[in-house]
Amino acid sequence: MKIAVCVKYVPVVSRIQFDYEQKTIIREGVPSEVNPFDLLGVTCAVNAKSSPEDEVSIISMGPPQAREGIIECLALGADKGTLLTDRGLAGSDTLATAMALASALRLDPADLIICGRNSSDAETGQVGPELAELLDIPHISQVTKLTFEENHNQIVVHRATDEGYQVIRCPLPALICVTEGIAEEQYADPEDLEAAQQKPLQELSCDMLSSDPSIFGLVGSPTWVEDIRLVEPNRRGIVLSESTPEEAALQVSEQLKTHLQELDTPDLQGLGNIPISRYPDSHDKSIWVISERGHDGLRQVTFEMLGKSRELSRITQSEVVAVILGTPNPEEINLIGNYGADRVKILDTEQLGGVCSRSVADALALTINESKPYAVLFGATPDGRDLASRVAAQLKLGLTGDAIDLEINDSGQLIQLKPALGGNVIAPILSKTLPNLVTLRPGLLTPVIPHDFDNLKIEKSICSPSNKPDITILEEHIQEDSDGVGLSQSQLVLGVGMGIGNEDNLRRLQEIAQSIGANLCTTRNVVHSGWLPHQVQVGISGRTIAPKIYLAIGIRGAFNHTVGIQKAGVILAINSNRRAAIFQAADYGIIGDWETYLPPLIEALKPIFLQVSQETK
Repeated sequence: MKIAVCVKYVPVVSRIQFDYEQKTIIREGVPSEVNPFDLLGVTCAVNAKSSPEDEVSIISMGPPQAREGIIECLALGADKGTLLTDRGLAGSDTLATAMALASALRLDPADLIICGRNSSDAETGQVGPELAELLDIPHISQVTKLTFEENHNQIVVHRATDEGYQVIRCPLPALICVTEGIAEEQYADPEDLEAAQQKPLQELSCDMLSSDPSIFGLVGSPTWVEDIRLVEPNRRGIVLSESTPEEAALQVSEQLKTHLQELDTPDLQGLGNIPISRYPDSHDKSIWVISERGHDGLRQVTFEMLGKSRELSRITQSEVVAVILGTPNPEEINLIGNYGADRVKILDTEQLGGVCSRSVADALALTINESKPYAVLFGATPDGRDLASRVAAQLKLGLTGDAIDLEINDSGQLIQLKPALGGNVIAPILSKTLPNLVTLRPGLLTPVIPHDFDNLKIEKSICSPSNKPDITILEEHIQEDSDGVGLSQSQLVLGVGMGIGNEDNLRRLQEIAQSIGANLCTTRNVVHSGWLPHQVQVGISGRTIAPKIYLAIGIRGAFNHTVGIQKAGVILAINSNRRAAIFQAADYGIIGDWETYLPPLIEALKPIFLQVSQETK
């Protein structure tokens, strides 16, 4: 068994500083590390070795100092390393990166390729699926558990979804993208690091990878960053440390009432009062929305993307098309029309397997290539990211992942606004190719107010299965009580961290959340401890939310979590550690024991909380 692990050597994002006056990123003195998700992949691969013939190789692309990251992986038990390093690789976007990695892996093929869920600096998660498409092999993302069935030359994995998890069988060779739960975090000790210096580590340049260097670097990248926009902190940073619980509750209550009135009301109302202008016969700059469907119907992100498409169509003066994968019911079709679609394209993929299969991606890519729309929007969900990435690689199109908004400039180009470096930077990304492909984070955009629409055009195509090796979904597990999907629409969210103490306290806080109509969310460490499911995790490896009020209890406030709450209207925090980073990200902070300070705060704010919890986005 040969396993290759793709790793990225990234700056420690929490150590990066920003000069907001000069609008520059201060990188000097910032250390680098192996991307944490990739490290989990290394441990997973090493744990999978069961015989002396098994081999784990590390492959990385970066500057010469990335050798240090590879050596760290070798110290964890990998057998050899390869570094792709060349000035010609600089400026590579995800597709150009996947091209370079694919070229190297063709020189030394593996039975299984492992990538991390995403990188901590760019936060895309696109390279893995794009790499699998270029290598013409199946892939599975969000993998939390891996089992080899060697007699059948296949693997069985657990794939995390927004609603639970899937059990999937996949033939080898294949690629998986792993996330938390796949292995325990491990770090090399000094002796192993010294021994790793003697293991094989080769370097490859562009001319060793391909006779055509134009497929790499800036030249080979279909997307580019126009500029960067620094996101200057705008939290009030009021921290109460010497007040009694009752005094603290009164002070926060008085200030919160005024604060909520000062929030940008037009932004909260969004497009609700804007008349819908439709252009059903204009196909020249058609905007497509790939609908998301859950076990109980259409997902909210579908309506959010339709709302953004309608806003953009006022500039493009073109139709909005909703693409439905599978077999919708009449009610879903009517809803899509009422929320802004002029036309519905139904791709009957029932015989192709799950939405995350390569067969569905092939069918969608064929449809997009035939129609050539101006833009195709996907939800930044497990299925949406997989589909968009494979389509982009197959059609050699630019793709922007996890965007938070879209604009159209004076030249008619779609500007895709993507956060990076823990959300402190917004990168306006443009594409050299058409259609523009983009995944959009759920919960950040606003649907239109629905209106009856009787002229919806409906088209249906039957998709034929391919003969390519593909995944098979064996089981689908829906966690009805996970409450994860509701987080993206909730206006009042209560977040809990390890600082709450124990699971008994968690149950108390669940009751408090229910009493004020709040949804519950949490941090990575709480999920790792098994207190709450992954579906309610918020942050870089979880969801992004944008409630009107976020109440953080016992949350330390590492950037891994706060990147997921930056769009919250007001952030309140209670923590007994006065040095907790959450106070830097909060509008109002109370230093003290949550069991003492939370009850009077809830009592004082309950009318506000109940009113906010009844609001919907």
